[in-house]
Amino acid sequence: MEKISRKGFLKFAAAAAMSGMTAGALTACKSASSEPASSGSAAGIYTPGTYTSSAKGMSEITATVTFDANSITKVELDLSGETDSIGQAAKDKLIEQVMNAQTSQIDGVTGATVTSKAVQNAVADCIQQASGGVISPAEQPLEESGNADWLGEEPEVAESDIKSTVECEVLVVGAGSSGTFAAAAAAEAGAKTILIEKFNHDMASGIRDTLAACGSKQQQEDGDDVRKKDAVRYLCNWSQGYTRRSLAQVWADRSGETMDWFTDVLAESGIDFRHEIDEKHDNDNFEALDVGHSTQYGEEYSEQLTMDAVLKHAEADGLEVQYEITMVKLEKKDGRVTGLIAKNANDEYVRYNASKGVILACGGYSGNDTMMNALQPQSVEQTCINYSKPGAKGDGIKACLWAGAIMDTTHTSMIFDRGAIKPDQTGEYGKASDGALFWMGSQPFLKVNLNGERFMNEYQPYDMILHAAASQPYHTYCTVWDSKYPDDCERFATHGCSRLYPHVNGTNPVFPMGYVMELNADLQSQGYIVEADTIEELAEKLGLPVDQFTSTVERYNELAAKGEDEDFDKESYRLSTLSEAPFYGVRQAGGYLICTMDGIQIDDDMHAIDHDYKAIPGLYVIGDMSGNYFSGSYPCLMAGAAAGRSATFGRLAGQNAAKGI
Repeated sequence: MEKISRKGFLKFAAAAAMSGMTAGALTACKSASSEPASSGSAAGIYTPGTYTSSAKGMSEITATVTFDANSITKVELDLSGETDSIGQAAKDKLIEQVMNAQTSQIDGVTGATVTSKAVQNAVADCIQQASGGVISPAEQPLEESGNADWLGEEPEVAESDIKSTVECEVLVVGAGSSGTFAAAAAAEAGAKTILIEKFNHDMASGIRDTLAACGSKQQQEDGDDVRKKDAVRYLCNWSQGYTRRSLAQVWADRSGETMDWFTDVLAESGIDFRHEIDEKHDNDNFEALDVGHSTQYGEEYSEQLTMDAVLKHAEADGLEVQYEITMVKLEKKDGRVTGLIAKNANDEYVRYNASKGVILACGGYSGNDTMMNALQPQSVEQTCINYSKPGAKGDGIKACLWAGAIMDTTHTSMIFDRGAIKPDQTGEYGKASDGALFWMGSQPFLKVNLNGERFMNEYQPYDMILHAAASQPYHTYCTVWDSKYPDDCERFATHGCSRLYPHVNGTNPVFPMGYVMELNADLQSQGYIVEADTIEELAEKLGLPVDQFTSTVERYNELAAKGEDEDFDKESYRLSTLSEAPFYGVRQAGGYLICTMDGIQIDDDMHAIDHDYKAIPGLYVIGDMSGNYFSGSYPCLMAGAAAGRSATFGRLAGQNAAKGI
């Protein structure tokens, strides 16, 4: 597996948004100076013509895409350098997928993942050329996808089409943070366990950077162990009571031992995993809990790195891992889930029988435009970059619903305020934006709306910033700072993944200041971040009213000098003057969508729940596709809350399935 540096990850994430790797129907920006265009306007969304682009697959592939004013009319692919039986054989299917989807965001062809990704990238570039980089590859009116039947009908598979049968005791679907832990735990408990993953190794989700826990040995040794009752209360309050308290208690009681196990397993592969301790201040407006534990990657960043460490450990216990296996549907007998039908890399149906249970860890649905528009229109509008994992299409959720399970009726996504748009763009009502990754977006610098006015305490939790912006013109705001910003960021002492300097106990941040500064330079060269010698010039470059913005800056500098935010009550150590040129600013409209976090309702043993609120025997659901835990807003000041839950519940699901619980 090719590893990438942190800088490389950031650049990849930023480029992903610009190359069409955002979810197609979620993206739309309009010029700040233009009137909203009606769907199907005479101008259209593309400049008609034929466009060509190349990308690296097994070799260099070329896509030639023809557009009329509003659609892709023809796709040609030159895959002559790809493997005859794999990449070249996928050509017709890839063309068909692009034509049907009208976007670069296609599923690709199982077994030809490298070629599929290259085609996605090349087609995305053609789309960007045809749209001038302003319109996303497959913009759809919200009304069309929002009213669609996102669930659909359960697939029918004829018995004669099933080419083979695989037997096991525990079957786990999905090699992410939850599935990897589940598979390892089941194998460790002595069950014959198979882990299947839809993609190849390098596209598997892997294990997230930061995992939350209470009661780990490291926390106890550090003297910074968060009380379990405080963590449970925090989760329940944050969700307005929608978190089932008993589930939160299970996490609080069992997460410490899970982190201890993970720490030991990573150590076997020479990987350091550390608890995070942050500064404590009196009178902070928003409480942060030191529950985070993060992988210390050094210069190399790869979520598959820790996944490999766990799988290596588990393979010694007999775990079998199969890649490029796509789940089609669950199978039930006498009310019990007995296994599933899947497709292998050869596009053949395979039946998997699991005598003790099936554990689904398939991820959420943040990459499914139709589901997002139907279930989370508020999240759609607050999205600028869709950085979903490739498998986040809601397939596991659908399979469970077809099998009789029920889903949360309240919905939420993990969205961080780290999206940037260009100075001549705004957000648009009911639609997401399309921009670039601005990792420094969560720093509490002065933020103003398009009227040049301050409108919030800038150190609200990540998605709350976006919630506050939702009531501002075009849900667009500007973040501004001056040349002393590295020192300011250190003093701000933010929590979780937004932190840019080492934690109090020396634990490294996910992305350090040096890399973020390099990312900022890239954004400036691309025209996202603007630089100015005066406050007046900064206002002009950001398209803000000069007089009002100047007045706002003067007032903010006055409050910062005084050390008291009389207007919005931001903590004094998070105030910073705009006083040292050059000055910088960026427009923001929406954030960085990572995943959805509502899903199939589960009991305290991780069983899916049916319409009678009873456990479905043989079916366990974990990770982002599981429910009863988050609602409305993600508790980002409880670093690793989602991934920590996934790891802990994954391990418990594996143990329970192996024991027949």
